[in-house]
Amino acid sequence: MRLKIPLFWLPCFFALLLTRCGPIPREAGTSPDPRTGPNLVIFFAENGVTRRTARAIARTTGGDLFDIGGKKPLPNLLGYDTFFVGGSLTEGRIAAPLADFLARTDFIDGRVIPFWTSWEETGDLNGEFEALIRGGRFLRGGGFRLEKWVRAREINEKVEGWAAAPLAELELRQAAGGDLAEDMAKLFSAAYPERLGPAVFEDGDWTVEMDGKRWLFAQGRFLPQEDAARPEEFRPLYLYRYALEGRDDPNPWQSLANQILSRRLSPGSYRGRLSPNPGARRSPFYETLWQARSREEAFSQQQRITFLGWSVRIHRNIAAPLNRAEARIAALAEKDPEIQGWIKSLHSITAWNWRNIAGSENRSFHAYGAAVDLLMKAQPGMETYWQWTAAKGIDWRTVPPEKRQSPPAAVIRIFEEQGFIWGGRWPWYDTMHFEYHPELLIFGTGRGTGDSV
Repeated sequence: MRLKIPLFWLPCFFALLLTRCGPIPREAGTSPDPRTGPNLVIFFAENGVTRRTARAIARTTGGDLFDIGGKKPLPNLLGYDTFFVGGSLTEGRIAAPLADFLARTDFIDGRVIPFWTSWEETGDLNGEFEALIRGGRFLRGGGFRLEKWVRAREINEKVEGWAAAPLAELELRQAAGGDLAEDMAKLFSAAYPERLGPAVFEDGDWTVEMDGKRWLFAQGRFLPQEDAARPEEFRPLYLYRYALEGRDDPNPWQSLANQILSRRLSPGSYRGRLSPNPGARRSPFYETLWQARSREEAFSQQQRITFLGWSVRIHRNIAAPLNRAEARIAALAEKDPEIQGWIKSLHSITAWNWRNIAGSENRSFHAYGAAVDLLMKAQPGMETYWQWTAAKGIDWRTVPPEKRQSPPAAVIRIFEEQGFIWGGRWPWYDTMHFEYHPELLIFGTGRGTGDSV
């Protein structure tokens, strides 16, 4: 017998259905929550509850939507700062399509917050998500333990409550200097692992540990906790985008890294906010890093090595990268007459020298034993250092690169691979000068430096 439903009951039926299940919300607008920046909600839905949950997250945070199981292509992830990623579970585990998506997707240093819908208690899904995420900075998420039939209003309430925790953490990070504080803590931790502990977000601040003390990033300075409340009294860090010659790298990561750094570590936006106080004190960070708070302490950290046949006093922490550089140079010199000639042309090699930068109150890296000068024998018509050129009455700005005494390009690359920057790339050129600054190599290229980090 066929059941007949009177037509006048149909509106009541649909009203009941909408009350129980709730309408499928429209995709979110284009006004992201200021705590997240532009954000994208990525989801795989095996059921309508998960789809409505994803849309509720997008609406709550002002994000865009991307359905892994849909037909639309994945948008350019560089346009987003935060990613809410999740879906329904299969037998308490992340569904295979979502796991496959995570395995082949690079979140390009964005923040990734996982979510999932479940009808059962689950294990450490945060850990499972974190293990799968590539390229992103993980923020803990959580699950929605939902019944199969749930009102849209209940989903919205659960989403708003759930979102409060990760959004509050994002607010704390912004109060600690935003992503810049996180980036700087991770940058220096990666550059100097022998001196700095890992970057840690603790008590509302991004910090690194050095010599048993917490150092906070505050307005362009790393300062000990007791000084972080008055950063204007100290000079900002020495940080800029060190440019490698040509900038053409066959490694596809290079182009991507530069896009990321342009978006997240823009030197214009970074330096523009840091107007150093002319009367400010030297930051204690580098002097503590190199254990060179006095001449006596700095001298105690030096050791003698032989480099290209010269006896040089250098900081013990750069002995290993210098030895690696020497081995590479010696190997190339066996086959390369240009490098052989350059080694024979050296007039002196010097390093440790307790002094300030000429015309400045800032310490020279020579004072730490973390810079090396490889001076060539004088050649008529060739210049080495801008101040020496100016002392001759020559406008040093007019001296073209081909009129500057420089090591062979292969030698410069070897030093850079080991964490040294070359003074010949500075506008105020100093072509004999190599200075250990692995953080600038990472900052400028998005890559580590040889075997030194």
